[in-house]
Parts: sequence; C-alpha cells; structure tokens
Amino acid sequence: MKCRMKIRLSALLPFLLVLLLAFALRCYRLDAQSFWNDEGNSARIAERPVALILAGAAADIHPPGYYLLLHTWRALAGHTEFALRYLSVMASVLAVAFTGALGRRLCGTIVGWGAALGAALAPLAIYYAQEARMYAWLQFLSVAATYFLVSVLSHPEQSPVVRRSWVAYGLLAAAGLYVQYAFPFILLVHNGIFALWWMIRARPTPHRWRWLVAWLGLQTGVLLLYLPWLSIALRSVLGWPSAARHDSLGKALSDMLRVLSVGITLPLEATIGELWAAGLLLAFGLLRTPLRRRPADRLGHDRAAMVIYLLLPVTLLLTFNLYKPEWLKFLVVILPPFHILLAQGIANLMEAAVGFFRWGDARLRFLTVLVYSFLLVGIGARSLRNLYFVPAYARDDYRQLAADIAAEACSNDVIILNAPNQWEVFTYYYQGQNVYPAPYHPEPEDVERFLAPLLEGERRRLFVLYWGDAESDPRRLVETALSEWAYKAADRWYGRVRLAIYGVAPLREGTMIPMDIRFGDSIWLRGYRLATTTVAAGEVLPLTIHWETTVPLTERYKVTVQVLDREGQLVAQRDTEPRDGLLPTDRWPPGEVVSDQYGVLLPAGLSSGQYTLLVALYHVSTGERLPVFPTHSDHLLLAEVTVEVP
Repeated sequence: MKCRMKIRLSALLPFLLVLLLAFALRCYRLDAQSFWNDEGNSARIAERPVALILAGAAADIHPPGYYLLLHTWRALAGHTEFALRYLSVMASVLAVAFTGALGRRLCGTIVGWGAALGAALAPLAIYYAQEARMYAWLQFLSVAATYFLVSVLSHPEQSPVVRRSWVAYGLLAAAGLYVQYAFPFILLVHNGIFALWWMIRARPTPHRWRWLVAWLGLQTGVLLLYLPWLSIALRSVLGWPSAARHDSLGKALSDMLRVLSVGITLPLEATIGELWAAGLLLAFGLLRTPLRRRPADRLGHDRAAMVIYLLLPVTLLLTFNLYKPEWLKFLVVILPPFHILLAQGIANLMEAAVGFFRWGDARLRFLTVLVYSFLLVGIGARSLRNLYFVPAYARDDYRQLAADIAAEACSNDVIILNAPNQWEVFTYYYQGQNVYPAPYHPEPEDVERFLAPLLEGERRRLFVLYWGDAESDPRRLVETALSEWAYKAADRWYGRVRLAIYGVAPLREGTMIPMDIRFGDSIWLRGYRLATTTVAAGEVLPLTIHWETTVPLTERYKVTVQVLDREGQLVAQRDTEPRDGLLPTDRWPPGEVVSDQYGVLLPAGLSSGQYTLLVALYHVSTGERLPVFPTHSDHLLLAEVTVEVP
C-alpha cells in the first residue's frame, strides 16, 4: 500500500507543480493594467440584476453565461480589477489541469505532463486568463468536455463511471454554449471524434448501433438544455460580419501558429525561430507511433482525434472568413491539442534518442522533461515579458486616462465619448459628471444636434475620447465638426485610445485682423482672429487663421502655433496639419480661403504677464520651415497675449 501511494504521489507531484506554476503566472501583475473596453463592459454588466443581464445579452454578440457567472462571483469577491479577473484565472488553471489529464489519457504520463506544462506557459492562455472576459472559460469548458468525451469512448462498456462522464459531458457542453457563441465549433469537433471512433474502434463491438443512438440522444439533450436561448443565439450568430480579409492561406496559417506558440504580443516577423521549433515538434508529434514503447491506445487513433481537435476549428475559421487579428482569441479552444501534440513530438524525439544512445527509461524521462522545459521557456519568454512589462503591448489605459481628466477637468468642462461602448469602462474609473456618448454611425444632422448644446454656455474645454473610429463614426463626422467649431489643443494616447482636448469659444468673437503675408511661394495668410487676448494659465488660447493658396499644392505642410515668454523661450505650442489633419494643404482648393482653428493649451503653472504668439509653416517630410515674406524670416509674430493666474 505504501509503495502504491508513493507511486501515485510521484506521478501526481509534477502535475501539482505545473498547476502551481500556472497559477503564479496568471496571478502575477493581474491588476497592473487597466480594464479596456470589453472588460469594462463585463464589469458594468455584472452589476446589473439578472433580468437586465439577460435582456442586455439578448441584444449583444455574446450569450449571458459568463456575465451571470461574473455577477455571482462579484457578489462574493468584489468588483476590483483583481477580483473580476481572478474568475478567469481559475478557469485557465482548470484548463491546464484538464489539458494534462487529456494528454495523459491519450498518450501516457510523460505526454500528459508535457501538455500541462505547455498549457501552463502558453502566452495566449495567460493573456486571456488576465482578462475579465469569457475566453478563459471557453477554453476550460472546451477541454473539460473533450476530456469526458474521451473518458466515455475509452471505456465502451457501460458502468457508473461512464454514466457520470456522460452527464458531465452534457452539462459542460451546454454550459459552453451559454458562455460563447463559438462553442458550436467544439461540438463539431466532438462529433468528428465520435464519428472516427464509431467507424473504426466501435465496429467490432456488439453494441455499436446502441452507441450511435446514445450519442445522438446526448447531443439532443445538450440542444434541449440550450433551447431557451437558441433563437436569440441564431439571430446573433447569423448577424456576424465576415472578416473581409484576403490574406493568403500561408500567411493566415503562419499567423495562427504564431498566436498558438507565442501569443499576441510578438509580431510574426520576430518569431521565425519559435515558429520553426513549434512546427517541427508538431510534425514529430503527428508521427503514427513513437519509435519505441507507447501506451495502449484506449481511444483508438488518438492522434487522428487530436488532429480533428486542432484543425477543424482552424478550417471553420478560414471557411467562414472569420480570420482577422481581433478574432484570433478564439484559438484558445485549440491550445489543448496543440500542446498535446507538441509534447508528443518531444517524446517521439527522445524515443529516437534512446535507440541511438541506448539510454534507460529514467534518463529518457529526465531528458524529455529538461529539453521540453527549455524549449517552452525559450518559445514563450519574450512574449510573456512583453505582456507583463512592455507598455506598447498593454491594454488601453482607461485607468490613467480617467485619472488625468479628473485632475484637470472642472465643473463646466464636457467629456465626449465618440464610441458609445466606451461608457462602461470609462465610468468604471471616472465618477464625475458631464459625460456624453456620441451618436453611433451618425448623420451630419445627428452630429449638429448632439454638439450644439455642448458648445453653448460657459464651456471651457472639451475632452473627447476617440476609439474605434472606423466602427463608431466611419466618416469621422464628429471630429470634422469639432475641427470647425472648436479649438483643438492637444492629442494624448492611452494605448489605442486618443484623448483630444479642445478649447471652446465663439468662432466670431474677437476682431478680425487682416493680413497679406506670404509663406513660401504660394501660401498666403489673409488674416487671423483671437477670441480673446487675455487667457488664464491652464486654459486653451483660441486662434483662428485664414489661409489661401493661389495654385494647387502638391506637398503637405504642418502649422506650428507657439507661445513665447519675454526671453523668447517656448512655453506652449500646437503643431498640426490644417483642420486637425482632416484638410491637408495638398487638398486646398486654389483661390478659396481656408479657415482653421488652433488651440494652444497653456501650462497650469505659467506665470502671469505678457507673451508672444507666433505661427510658422513647415514641410511634413523634412521639418524645414517655409520662408515668410516680406519679413524674410521663418515665422510670423502674430500678437501679444496676456496670461493671468486664476
């Protein structure tokens, strides 16, 4: 008995250590990054009562299962970033456990251990384990359901264990449907595995047709459990757009291999070595049999089952034109067969080494573990470093964005969200007032109705969050209107979110100062208007300049508006192409005056006194300024402005 317990503990200990490693990697810096848009949606949806969650999911592109689970978890653990993401951590660690268990059942202990280690270190799995979304749960439910399916098919005889596996499979498959609309891909995988088993392994059994009836009954049971949501799911899935990409098959497959191997925080061109290593291991894993001993194939044609598990979802993604970077997260469902085949590949290589070097089993096991560990760490180390520490790969930083606005905004400032689905994540961090979501896919009249009230009264500034412009406002009507009606002073980037700060002042206020100053050969400054010559420190100085060209321009120029102190030192500036880049100089119509608004954001700590305002034009490509005539300088002094300390 003691000997048997030691054997069990020695077999179990590596799996426990791998699970501990997986847990540590997923909890490390779990709340270091801000929630991004989709996570903010999860956080705010989970606040709602169950009835509202169901109603919201009915109009969403995701089923309600994860949101209901997060709603329950939130009541127990709280609503901090760490607490809400921890739910995904648990699912991801369970996925590691089931990946190891599936590999062990199909291919033996060493492969099971290696598959679990690969799953623990997988950058793609770690990325989505640290996100308050449903993808870690999609992975867990997929591999857990597959494990119980294999458990049933590995024991064709009826027994209480098999019956419990049937029930577990049915419940997990139904749960998967409620968690993500991509789960039907896994049901197709399961039907493919069953068909393979039924046609080959079950052929000589006396109850072959009974098994087919039982399987069809089980799939019907899963469908009945999902029946309350089926009509809503069909409506949502049939409304999915295609990816509309035209990449070559080789490019698409290489990109998918990159995501499976090193995750999404390394570009394809920087991962050639890792992709070759992963590809070779996959090739060796697909060998029909290892060159030496192998465990009994209880399922029958186990590698064929893993190939179905790995390649059928990929085939479906490509067939239905669902391949694009934003949707590669669905590949989490095929990480388990990917790592099982990788582990089988290294085991096959080590088996080959046995015949060449005449090693014993103990040395073979040790070397297999050692080599595979080094390979996995080498493949994923750079990606994990980027995930944890490199800001360029961080999620959109709404946390810092909201903190910056809260520190700067006052009661009569306005915050505009150009994409309505920014509301949830922004208001998770920002508790202030005057937050307005812009209309979705607006027409010009919608933009005017929306912006007109926000530009009236004693407004000082607008803080506008631009994100997902191509989806929310493809014609950029909101930004175009603001470039004509307000005075843009700054752009700041927080990941993929751009915060634009505008000054607000009546466009016709202030005296028009006529001028005829030539920049270069054919650009004329016909006049300018200052809405005010007295401005407070920390405010936006609003300036309108009227340009004209006498000939068509073929080159693009930038405008720089600068504020200098009495010593000629630069204290503030605004550099931009005309109309905030929406009307560059090479699109100016000759003979027509182009009115352009500029806002210069003055530092909050600026001393009171007199300052000089100047303007210049320079080449976008070289930065060289145009000469100004008749002054023969490279800039024009426009006016004196007075800065006051509020």
